[in-house]
Amino acid sequence: MKKRIFIAIDISDETREAAANYIKRMTEEFPNAPVKWERPEKLHLTIKFLGSTKEQVIPDVIDLVSQNAQSCHPFEISIGGTGAFPSAKNPRILWFGIGEPTGALKDLAEQIDKDCAALGFESETRAFKPHLTLARIRDPRHAGEIGTAHAANEFGPFRFMCDRLVIYESHLGRAGSTYERLHTATLGS
Repeated sequence: MKKRIFIAIDISDETREAAANYIKRMTEEFPNAPVKWERPEKLHLTIKFLGSTKEQVIPDVIDLVSQNAQSCHPFEISIGGTGAFPSAKNPRILWFGIGEPTGALKDLAEQIDKDCAALGFESETRAFKPHLTLARIRDPRHAGEIGTAHAANEFGPFRFMCDRLVIYESHLGRAGSTYERLHTATLGS
């Protein structure tokens, strides 16, 4: 049996509430935009998406996440700024930016990627660019207006301490995905 899992950092309640208000405002401003907004309770910062994972490997993933958490001290993250991938005029993803000036977040993500590769997971080929995904665009040909408006908006910054890593299982369903927390590892413990 396999589970669809990923490693993440949860955002603060204050950031989640501000994001929910932002999403509400944007859906009211662009009611017919071809956008699938993330539900605010699902917002998180993905460190590593593992995808379909054999159940017998999950204890090894828990061990590596716990070891990485132990060797990393808590650090401050700021969420602010807006953008779109690949561009605001032709968006596929709308996001908020992530700031962490010490390099701890990048180092943690790179080490987790390396450790996951040792377990047989595919290594990331792109540089780690932390962001908070807000929405996925269903039809980019008709989303330039919302992409441009989003990129011109202001958001944050909201600061909080990152003090834990979470392993989530993603359950796919007709109404979208839901997340189940499989393990939490406290940083520096």
